[in-house]
Amino acid sequence: MTAHILKLSVPADSEGERLDIFCARKVADRTRSYFTKLASSGHISVDGKQSKASLKVKRGMSVEIELISPPPIEAEPENIPINVVYEDKRIVVINKAAGMVVHPAAGNYEGTLVNALLHYFGDNKSEDIDPVRLGLVHRLDKDTSGLLVVAKDEQALAYLQKHLKERNIKRVYRVLTWGNIDPDKGTIDLPIGRSEKDRKIMRVNPRHGRDALTHYEVIERFKGCDLVSVRLETGRTHQIRVHLSYYGHPVVGDPAYNGRSKYLKRLGKNEITKLSPLLGILQRQALHASELTLPHPDDGREISFTCDLPDDIAGAISFLRNIK
Repeated sequence: MTAHILKLSVPADSEGERLDIFCARKVADRTRSYFTKLASSGHISVDGKQSKASLKVKRGMSVEIELISPPPIEAEPENIPINVVYEDKRIVVINKAAGMVVHPAAGNYEGTLVNALLHYFGDNKSEDIDPVRLGLVHRLDKDTSGLLVVAKDEQALAYLQKHLKERNIKRVYRVLTWGNIDPDKGTIDLPIGRSEKDRKIMRVNPRHGRDALTHYEVIERFKGCDLVSVRLETGRTHQIRVHLSYYGHPVVGDPAYNGRSKYLKRLGKNEITKLSPLLGILQRQALHASELTLPHPDDGREISFTCDLPDDIAGAISFLRNIK
């Protein structure tokens, strides 16, 4: 394992926070539990003294963190079927199935899209690409299906990541939401950050969140639900799910953001009877990345891809159309 030292000063707006929460806010790619463990093993000091994770920080305190890097994760090729929509010498576009994790991480070392791609590429994989991230330009949640692009060399990856950051890659989703959204077209502009209570989920966080823009338009209305087209301008973790849930229209089937039984409890008995079968049809959130437009790394020409709704979401829509 390797380590490096990070020094932070506590600003006024962080006064009173637990030490582990403060650290997690300042280091975007590490969790609160990571810093709790660091503190318990003596790797975080405040004003020169080793400190507990529960310490309440004060303005002006000097925090020194010895960031310990875990051993690298090694991904192995696995013969897992993947749906390749498009491929050339520079990129490959995948229609990812729901239930597949994109890349290996703690708790998910096998069965990921990266494992499948390592097998798919075989000896043709570029040597300059990170074998764990394997050219991933963007990600989809485990239970979100649909289109994503993978770069096949480091130059293509840098090019596409630059255009993603500059908001030149267009990503459109199809979503089933609870309730009928009003107005039927609009933009949600609310910052998103990690929840203070549960670091695994995100929430609208005006104090510590990062800017997040979601454009939506209702495509079809049903009794108790809408089919919505959503375009992401930013790509925060769980962005669509968080924004829609915040406005009281969570994604149907989403267990983390009030889209399953918790939403049904808000309905009347008649509505529950009619709509509860949806949760039998959908074992995951009804969220599908249906359109992807990007500039090609070779010459910047715009290329676009679309993919049909998967069977579970299509089945849920068919069910809703038959509700009287």
